[in-house]
Amino acid sequence: MRIHTVQPDETIYTIAEDYQIPVERLLKDNNLPPNYRLNDGQSLIITYPEKTYLVQDGDTLQSIADANEISVKQLLRNNPHLSDRDYLYIGEEIVLSYPQQQDIKVIGYAFSYIHKNILIKSLPFLTYLTIINYRVLADGSILSVNDTEVLELAKEYGVAPIMMLSSIDEQGRSSYGVNHTLLNNYEARSLLIGNVLNILNEKGFIGIDIGFQAILPEDIPVYIEFIRIMTYSLNQEGYEVFVTLVPSTFGYISGIQNDIPYFSQIGEIANHVILISYQWATAFIPTVAQTTVNFLRDYLNYVLTQIPPEKIFIGLTRLAYDWELPYIEGETTGRGNVLTNADALTLANQTNAEINYDDKTQTPYFHYNITGVDHFVWFKDARSVNAIISLVNEYNLEGIAIWNIMYYAPQTWLVLNSQYNIISENNEAI
Repeated sequence: MRIHTVQPDETIYTIAEDYQIPVERLLKDNNLPPNYRLNDGQSLIITYPEKTYLVQDGDTLQSIADANEISVKQLLRNNPHLSDRDYLYIGEEIVLSYPQQQDIKVIGYAFSYIHKNILIKSLPFLTYLTIINYRVLADGSILSVNDTEVLELAKEYGVAPIMMLSSIDEQGRSSYGVNHTLLNNYEARSLLIGNVLNILNEKGFIGIDIGFQAILPEDIPVYIEFIRIMTYSLNQEGYEVFVTLVPSTFGYISGIQNDIPYFSQIGEIANHVILISYQWATAFIPTVAQTTVNFLRDYLNYVLTQIPPEKIFIGLTRLAYDWELPYIEGETTGRGNVLTNADALTLANQTNAEINYDDKTQTPYFHYNITGVDHFVWFKDARSVNAIISLVNEYNLEGIAIWNIMYYAPQTWLVLNSQYNIISENNEAI
């Protein structure tokens, strides 16, 4: 795989010719319509499959998979456009395999109301599907989530479901008060553990992701004890525990000498840890900066002194933001202007904006003006995605955790799938 940055006067056709690949593959890989007008600075993925196949009369996905000793799931992973239809075109080229290297595990986060078609296209790329948001209340009760269809689909595709446990609402708000009351009430904590086990048994989750935010500094020791008791209780019943380490929760600050004992304690307790900063509909620039590769690298360099790499998933967040200028720290937010990365690219195309790239954070950005108001748009493209995923190989981590999969992002999956062998927890899948 290669990533190409569009230069002035280049077109899909000239780029395909330069890389000696079919125009159809370039368009399909980057999810672009014919005669698409490229933006200067836009990134395109160039792939060179290891093995391809031309569809013959009478072929089905199952017959092609059987003849080539691969799974239908792998075919769908290598050709996600096939998930959108129930037929094959005679003579169309489909990818059987890419030259792959390191194994990787992939977590994808989704709310239970994810669109079914998006979920079906995303599942072939996942090891685990984490369902957001089993919301915990101060008394230890859990708000119910209607996720029956999502869980059935995950199991059909051989993807292991995880229950995300937190006090975060759908807008990303977490209450210090709720967390404080819960953590300091033994009966509430005991009730919570019982409720978690009941849900795991009933619905078939393989474990939980403890994703609490907004923990008061004085409550962190009891939070660690809560994680210890929860992990022991669940491990005894055969369930796994993932713990999300949001840097701000434990007082991590990039660029200084940190000395935080809680990382090593959690590393000893948890089966897996996830290093991520959640992104929601509202964001300040310093918070968004915690999702960039340079911050994540600094964070990793510290955490790896406390936790073994084979337990660690690194977070990849995928939202884009459109801020009005001038930006005022603490006041200007992305509220109401949160975008998908595809929407950000469309906006650049509509406003004829040149896409720039920040080498330090390895993120693209652009400016535009509408009705006399200047705007700054920050997003992620194939270069950003590749830089973050590459940390898995560089540090020998367990995998990548993608926040979130509520919209389909073809570049994310292609960067991942064309370079890594995605591990399935359950091989008895489609």
